Amino acid sequence: MRNTWISDMRHYLDETGGLAEMPNQALSLALHFGAIVAWMTSCQDDALQPTNVTCRRSPGRRRCTGEICASFDPGTESLRIVWFCPLCEDNGVIYGWEKTPWDRGVWKRGREAPGRH
Repeated sequence: MRNTWISDMRHYLDETGGLAEMPNQALSLALHFGAIVAWMTSCQDDALQPTNVTCRRSPGRRRCTGEICASFDPGTESLRIVWFCPLCEDNGVIYGWEKTPWDRGVWKRGREAPGRH
């Protein structure tokens, strides 16, 4: 099993809520994790699903061709998004995404937050 990415999206923001100045590698991670958040919060389905976000890993210096799958984690107090690549097993947890530039908010429309019934 691969290491798990634990990501707080607020760490990529400055005090005004905009994207913070950061090295290119950190920016690349912010945009990758942000794309996962944007996909999940623009859907009306809480279940595990492909996100249309390609994997960013390059095992053996060859780009992984997997598509990230993600879902909301209903077993936690705060809303977390869990994700993984079915090909290379890269995986992670994203939290602190609410009210960030990546939060599309569609999943809230007409119902409670995921796992809050």
